[in-house]
Amino acid sequence: MKKIVVRGKIDKDSYIDINCYIIDYKGKCFIVDPGYEKEKIIEAVKEENLDVLGILLTHSHLDHISAINSFNVPVYIGKNEYNLFLDNYENSYKERGLERPFDLKDINIIKVNKDTEIEFLDKKITVIETPGHTEGGVCYKFEDDLFTGDTLFKRKVGRWDFKTGNLESLKKSVVFLIENLSDEVRVHPGHMESTTIGNEKKYSPYYNEWK
Repeated sequence: MKKIVVRGKIDKDSYIDINCYIIDYKGKCFIVDPGYEKEKIIEAVKEENLDVLGILLTHSHLDHISAINSFNVPVYIGKNEYNLFLDNYENSYKERGLERPFDLKDINIIKVNKDTEIEFLDKKITVIETPGHTEGGVCYKFEDDLFTGDTLFKRKVGRWDFKTGNLESLKKSVVFLIENLSDEVRVHPGHMESTTIGNEKKYSPYYNEWK
């Protein structure tokens, strides 16, 4: 698994660091949350000589979707997130004074839910529904790596005050992840550094208040 930190422009004045991940296995890969700096992501894939099978979106905020046209592959998104994705595409770029970086008609969207298992050669990527930061947010688990977007961070959790966010849903999602996955699972969030389920079970002030 390769982590790329990409720096994206969220409005005309501000930039934010976003984690984009390449899940590589036997020369194939999936890309998680390609937010900005399309060329940087393409170059990283070329350096590893990987064949991209798909793009996995944890949710539809601009800092996680804006380079989904980097490769001509299916783009997976939570079924309950799709309407927010359309709304963000139609309105959020314009609200921030940004040009739309892709044409929606060129994107092959595949909706996923908790029953979805994405084929990855002889293995599978599991979809875990984690609403709260947004209504249809999901996490993706491949073996002992969990990609959490903006749901779970190291000793932090995602915001719930954005459109379709919900605190009670977020509480349930965070507690579910920490109590149902093994301590050894590595947590890779959309921003900042990685952690483990075991560390969050022990040290997260949110989990220890919400459990």
